[in-house]
Amino acid sequence: MKRRSPWLGVFLLAAGWLGLAPASAADRPADKIIADIDAVKMPEVTPEVRRDRAAQQKYREEAMAAMTRKAELIRELYKAAPDHKKVPALMPERWNFLLTTSDPKNVKDLTNELDEVVAKSKNDKLKADAAFVKSIVEIRSGNGDVDVAMKAIDRFLAAAPKDERGADLLFTVAMRLDPSPEKKTKILKRLATEFPDSQQAQMAAGTLRQAEGVGKPFELEFTDAIKGTQVSMKDLKGKVVVVDFWATWCGPCVGEMPNMKSIYAKFKDKGVEFIGVSLDAPKDEGGLDALKTFVKEKGVPWPQYYQGDGWKSKFSASWGINAIPCIFIVDADGNLHSTEAMGKLDSLIPELLKKAKSKPESGAGGN
Repeated sequence: MKRRSPWLGVFLLAAGWLGLAPASAADRPADKIIADIDAVKMPEVTPEVRRDRAAQQKYREEAMAAMTRKAELIRELYKAAPDHKKVPALMPERWNFLLTTSDPKNVKDLTNELDEVVAKSKNDKLKADAAFVKSIVEIRSGNGDVDVAMKAIDRFLAAAPKDERGADLLFTVAMRLDPSPEKKTKILKRLATEFPDSQQAQMAAGTLRQAEGVGKPFELEFTDAIKGTQVSMKDLKGKVVVVDFWATWCGPCVGEMPNMKSIYAKFKDKGVEFIGVSLDAPKDEGGLDALKTFVKEKGVPWPQYYQGDGWKSKFSASWGINAIPCIFIVDADGNLHSTEAMGKLDSLIPELLKKAKSKPESGAGGN
């Protein structure tokens, strides 16, 4: 969702809002209104605007006045000629602008306008756009309530079945509104079922894999980019393994590296191994060289899986990695223990080592 400028709501209220009620000049011919819409010009961004605070303030005020005027004219056009061919393109522009206000009264007026368009418009695209904007209004008004958000999405998809924006809404609710693990999984599975070809479904599949992969074998086999040796999770069974998804271009990853080295040094002789999974750029863009140089200069001692395709790399993408650093931890049995081990290694590693020690050895007596 777009970031709302802090001065915007104040300006709108001071301006007396945008005339969501029918415009007084609604009888004017459509061509006259359109001419006025076309005549609205945004102020120019001059070098002075970039460096002078007073000029910036003046620019903001002029831009706001222009956007306010255009929004009023678009509403007037809709009232005068709701079926005009330019209305479907212009009304969403008006709504996007109106979404920037947080005033409860204005949100109610906007909702009424959207309901009117959904009920009366003869243009299917415009009706779908209105239903989509209304769903955003309802989700925002729900103050993070996942059930409220899902009901809003259901209404949107009832009005616009299979509209691809539904995939974006579902993914946003699952990933940003902090639903329970059960609800999150349910939403992501619905996304994968209803929008299987969407980019969001691909991301959802990785996120689902994280949720469903805990407690199951973690499989990985690769050639260490630094030493050229083969590394396999099968060969590491019996050790606790920390898997660090990172990149040399990632500031937080680089900033965390001294702490990672310290933890590694503390536990490496106690049955712990680290693996780096690099999301660095392709080889022809210098990614492999950057990885090798960094590892050598910073003295990073553990093996590195260089995937070679940045964010598009298949292994990390299959696990839904869309932010780094991201740390998984695998127990001594080779099963994924956590996909959220960042900042928790000092407690998780001793816990898993203790668990491994307490298990009876193969063949030992037991009930």
